Amino acid sequence: MIAKERVAAFLATQRPRSFCDECLARALGIDPSTAYRAAVKTGRAGSSVREYGVCSDCGESRLITRAAH
Repeated sequence: MIAKERVAAFLATQRPRSFCDECLARALGIDPSTAYRAAVKTGRAGSSVREYGVCSDCGESRLITRAAH
């Protein structure tokens, strides 16, 4: 499974939680830059939403990704 698919699957199981790229990377055991690229791709594919908000994991206000409806 490629990173984009892993990110989409993880976010779907964590709905409605939102994750910054660093927490997403930590949860999936991947590099933060890989998590960023995968999150952008899932957003473009429509399976997730990228927006500024509060990360459900670390509580920081950052660019976050969450599963689309």
